[in-house]
Amino acid sequence: FQFEIGKTFHHDGKVEACVSGFHACECPFDVFSYYSPADSRFAETISFGITNREGDGDTKIASASITIKAELTLPQFIQRGIEWIWSKIDKSLEQQIMCGNRSAATNTGNRSAATNTGNC
Repeated sequence: FQFEIGKTFHHDGKVEACVSGFHACECPFDVFSYYSPADSRFAETISFGITNREGDGDTKIASASITIKAELTLPQFIQRGIEWIWSKIDKSLEQQIMCGNRSAATNTGNRSAATNTGNC
């Protein structure tokens, strides 16, 4: 396939991660496991139709159909990766206060404070 921005492409046949179909990663940084940032082009995509994931721990997905929304510069790509990670963080107060065995906290800067309780 020669991909074009703004177009949708369809795969006929079996969809299997690492074997067939259109591949993308939900976490942008997982793409670096497959492509070098120095000599690759990156795009925002929408994967749909039949999908399949490999259970190896990253977010790679194979799909029967893909839409190429926009090409991303490397700085834009990195920003999307940061936004993706930030969206997965539990920012609730319960996650900001750590106590118990083997808890750890680090703060730096003027007037910073950290408190830990527990053994070890």
